[in-house]
Amino acid sequence: MPKWKCYRCGEVYDEEVPPEICSRCNARVSFWIDWTDANTPLDEPVSKFMTQELLMIDINSSAWDAARLMREKKTGSIFVSQAGHPVGIVTERDMLYKIVAEDLPAAHIMLRKIMSSPLISVSEDTPVKKALELMQDKGFRRLLITKEGVAVGMVNQNDLVLTEELKVASG
Repeated sequence: MPKWKCYRCGEVYDEEVPPEICSRCNARVSFWIDWTDANTPLDEPVSKFMTQELLMIDINSSAWDAARLMREKKTGSIFVSQAGHPVGIVTERDMLYKIVAEDLPAAHIMLRKIMSSPLISVSEDTPVKKALELMQDKGFRRLLITKEGVAVGMVNQNDLVLTEELKVASG
């Protein structure tokens, strides 16, 4: 029989399918982790699942420039840099909520005005479980990965929970 672990609080259930609401934290859990295998990748270092290519754009660029670059590279986010170092991030959601929904001209909005900053990062050897917990606690989906304080990649929730090793059930 499979075991399911609540993504939010860690409660484990021995059931054929996970419950709709976790009895421990009373949360309507958006996904459950199949906890059948004792060798879980949640203890693996986050660097195993990271994307090494960091798409970056200068802090003085416009939202229009960022949107064009994101479309060209087929990605949902872009890091905002100053002097070559990432200092913020802009996502598709930022574009939608902060520009489109406000009916603002993207070509005249500077990224420094809409980026999320400061960036929160973890070192490359941080366990996947800790990275997921941090993203859950802070309410974001992307995380900068560093090695000795230098940005080396990023992960998003999908990188961590939708891998071959982690079997996820939508709930």
